[in-house]
Amino acid sequence: MSIAPDRFEVARDCRARYLQRLDLLLRSAGLLSEMACRAVVDGIGKHYDELVSRPSRGGFREEARGLTSSRITLVGDDELELGIRLDNLTGRLFEGAATDLWHTYLRFITLLARPELQKADNPVGPRGISEGLRAMFKAADAHTLDQQLDLVDRLEDLLLDGLPAIYREINDCLGQAGVAPAQASIVGSPEAPTKTAPPRPAETRDALVALQEDLLARTGDLAGGVTISGGDIGVALLSQAAIDNLLFRLDDLERTVSGQRDFLTSSSPDLSSLLPELFEDTRAKPAKPARPLNSRELGIPSATAEGLAIDSVAMLCDAILADPNLPDALKAMISSLQITLIKVAIKDHSLFTDPAHPCRQVIDRLGLALLGAPLDIPPQHPLCTQLTAVASTLRTAPSGGRAVFAEAAGRLDAIIAERSARIDSEAAAYLSLFARLEQRDQALVAIDGLFDRLAIDQEPPEIFHFLETAWRNLLEQIWLKEGPDSIAWQDHAGAAHTLLSSFQPGLDSEARKALASRLPHALKILTDGMERSNLPAAERTRLLDLFFSRQRDALRRNPVPATGEAVTPANRRPSQRVATGTLKYGNLTLHTLDFTQPHKLPPSPARCAPGDWLELTVAGQRQVLRLCRQSADSGRSLLFNPELPFALSIHPHLLAQQLGAGEASRLGVPGLFETAAMEALRESRR
Repeated sequence: MSIAPDRFEVARDCRARYLQRLDLLLRSAGLLSEMACRAVVDGIGKHYDELVSRPSRGGFREEARGLTSSRITLVGDDELELGIRLDNLTGRLFEGAATDLWHTYLRFITLLARPELQKADNPVGPRGISEGLRAMFKAADAHTLDQQLDLVDRLEDLLLDGLPAIYREINDCLGQAGVAPAQASIVGSPEAPTKTAPPRPAETRDALVALQEDLLARTGDLAGGVTISGGDIGVALLSQAAIDNLLFRLDDLERTVSGQRDFLTSSSPDLSSLLPELFEDTRAKPAKPARPLNSRELGIPSATAEGLAIDSVAMLCDAILADPNLPDALKAMISSLQITLIKVAIKDHSLFTDPAHPCRQVIDRLGLALLGAPLDIPPQHPLCTQLTAVASTLRTAPSGGRAVFAEAAGRLDAIIAERSARIDSEAAAYLSLFARLEQRDQALVAIDGLFDRLAIDQEPPEIFHFLETAWRNLLEQIWLKEGPDSIAWQDHAGAAHTLLSSFQPGLDSEARKALASRLPHALKILTDGMERSNLPAAERTRLLDLFFSRQRDALRRNPVPATGEAVTPANRRPSQRVATGTLKYGNLTLHTLDFTQPHKLPPSPARCAPGDWLELTVAGQRQVLRLCRQSADSGRSLLFNPELPFALSIHPHLLAQQLGAGEASRLGVPGLFETAAMEALRESRR
């Protein structure tokens, strides 16, 4: 690259004109005193001289290498907030004069013979404005943070309106001096090189990609290099120095927040354990989640890839913090990771396109680990302590690479598995009660088979209803108490068979003799059973008379008209009503959601599996329960949550009905990360 022989003079003249025009802009507004204006201009001049005289510049990491950790951590909160505001101003000024700044940047590359010159190191760039404002604060008697921020706010609109014209004048000045712009191919496009995400099949696109597209569409007019074509995202990139600067500041913010979080316990015993009465209220409450940081607050142009990443993370955190169904302890953990998430998003853009990214898995597993926990679960709870330790490891890890998050996801899997095993172990106490329900299901199926073989639906209504109600209940009791192989079950099932056989006409003499020998014993079993079923005497008499009439009719082969209600399919099929109840054993209570006649329902395919967490309605109240066991025969489910504690047995048809109607839902599907992305997307489109 050729170097103009009068480079020094051109740089000096450019400096003089630049400072003169800035001085006139500041004085004309009447916002600052003469001394303050001079301080701003002097600070900008020093910054200009430093950049022009610097032979070369590496990344920010090299520049920051000489800083000691003590120097970094001693930055006060006010200085940190002021730095964020000034960086925000710098980003706004970059956006507001992007094209004019680009032209001056290309000419300074030629003038200074530095093809590696970063956009942020443009001698007339907005960073110099921030340096000038810092110098002004000392001269303007603005000692408090509020005063400093007020001055920045008052000057921002003035600079946004006036700087483009000044940059155009500087560009013309350099052009008239014979300084040609550098070849654009050397440094990229006016708003920096564009990066387009690789095409993804439509079926794999998720809410987070759509969220970035929406954010980009809103800010696309701020950057000439921004494109959305064919569903792919093309955005401007920050320079490496700017990224290094941003990452360094994020590290500094992380150290500051961590220091505040650990102040009481970092070098001293846990005061709350020494004085529990004094800390009783605060121990039960998690730390208040920090407000998510966005690109504007960090001074990053929102139309850059990094700005989009920061704003996407901010909206994700906002969605999580606003969810009323998440425990406060979980929100505090996610909030503590927001700076870590920002750093990952800046370094690894596959976070937004890869559903299996380990960082996503960590967020999902944090949510899974606390499913079913009370919304006010204290941070001192053993489960929260374990999860917080994993989050702390991620915050302090030297690298935010995929391996670090994959390891953390593995640790969370172990915590979840341990908790699941503990819940299953506690749920085992209810298995004896649940087994009684399963045995009842088996009994009802066996009784159905018996009645189908006996064809009781062909009998008159009075006999049908007697067998379907009183005799069915008695058979069920015997099955549950004595089993299907017991003499009592065989006697009572045989009595029903003998009774109905006696109603059959056309039996030969041998069959009639055999039936006559069994009939007295069967009638005795029936009579005793009626008494055990507490049937009124009048009803017992009426039924026995009906039995004798049916037997006479069979002998005469001349049917006697049946009395009572008409025989229709409707009055043979009891209506299905939902029945709630409880089973008790000692101090255990198993709640039940069932049908009055569950045996009349066809098999139902399982909609859930053991290990799933469900939110459903029980007696008008919402409950969050874990499915711990599912019957292989009936599909009946045992759900339990030890935190409540609450145990429930539910019929598969009822569970399917609630899931289909939206009255019940599976939790954790999709995961917390994707759920937050979908909510953020909905919020962005309102």
